[in-house]
Amino acid sequence: MNDEELISEFIKVNQDDNKIRLLVRQISWPHPHEPRSHWTVASVLPQASPPQDVDAQIQAILENSQYFKVCQECARRKPRGWMHNGNICQSCAERNYGVVY
Repeated sequence: MNDEELISEFIKVNQDDNKIRLLVRQISWPHPHEPRSHWTVASVLPQASPPQDVDAQIQAILENSQYFKVCQECARRKPRGWMHNGNICQSCAERNYGVVY
């Protein structure tokens, strides 16, 4: 996935009368073959924020290691829930190390 696809699938902008909330979809694995996702508020901006401020916050969320990591092997940004560990994504772990998910 490229950054645009990650934004489309994992970052959501909610607006109301008072605020702009940027939410990020986080993935957890309560069972080995059952991912679960939930939306978490990652940032809150004033309702009057210009679009470039919203875009800058979205980029900051993509670069925040709390939500996304870059795999050291394939160099692709992935949601934390798709990482095998802090450095390698699940896809590379399967492909290069025989890990089975």
